[in-house]
Amino acid sequence: MILSLFLMLQTAPAPQDELNIEVVGRRLAAISATVSQGPGGKLGCALSASSGHAKLDEQLCRTATQCVRKGARDAAAVKACIDRRKPELLADFKRGWRAGQ
Repeated sequence: MILSLFLMLQTAPAPQDELNIEVVGRRLAAISATVSQGPGGKLGCALSASSGHAKLDEQLCRTATQCVRKGARDAAAVKACIDRRKPELLADFKRGWRAGQ
């Protein structure tokens, strides 16, 4: 009984971790991305702010450029495409956070 309680406590995320993930989620929701096309057709991305985590910012930019490659042509279409993917990006971040990455 004590062992099972101990195991349950070990696998439960710490409240501080959940708070940190919630803060990152709010930051992510507020970030917008701008995609531009440079010489030779190379796509570039700029974020309105940082999530505070470089890997998540990189994934957000990669998502934005993929949206453009898949046909999003105006700012509203790019925003809608990115906003649809943000929950998935946050879930990936949460899994990585809990795994200690």
